[in-house]
Amino acid sequence: MSDPVDGKFRILSTSNGGRSWSVLPSVGMPDTTGEGAFAASGDCLVTAGRSAFIITGGAQSRVLRSDDRGRTWTTAASAIPAGDAAGGFALAFADPRHGIVVGGDFADPTDNTDAAAYTRDGGRTWTGGIDLTHVGEDVAFVGGGHRVAIATGTYRGSSGTSLTRDGGRTWQRLSDQGFHAVKCVPGGTCWGAGATGQVGVLRIR
Repeated sequence: MSDPVDGKFRILSTSNGGRSWSVLPSVGMPDTTGEGAFAASGDCLVTAGRSAFIITGGAQSRVLRSDDRGRTWTTAASAIPAGDAAGGFALAFADPRHGIVVGGDFADPTDNTDAAAYTRDGGRTWTGGIDLTHVGEDVAFVGGGHRVAIATGTYRGSSGTSLTRDGGRTWQRLSDQGFHAVKCVPGGTCWGAGATGQVGVLRIR
């Protein structure tokens, strides 16, 4: 995907394992003028089952969902406040129904109220009003279930990593160390990538 072109995200698709790509018609993409996808974590676009999800920020903070390989999209409010440099930054799905989105405001990174939200219905609705103690640049589920996940971020004095064991409803700060991106592998081991080449490993039991 790209930032909006003529008011709509541009979506590219491959059906041969990435050997060639084609731009999909934009007729199925809603107007996203003023919106953007924060790409530092690599998780502004994810898939779960046969569905694809995009989290946006800027003029609006929405979750876009496609069930037909990017040809048409539906939208839902992410429950994270939008702004010039604010909104949802990353999302993760444990399965096609259970997901978490995190974000914040890069213009005011120490204000992390309403910085997380979760869904139990495949992204059709999101429950917000959930605070983090650091900017939320990325999120990942741990251990193959839909209850345990970590969120992390680091930006201009707002840095940390937090853990949820109830699917995103509440969060516990684990560390003052934060990263731009995080991925977890089976067994509960998570890897973070941060500024100036930092790499970290965290094992969740």
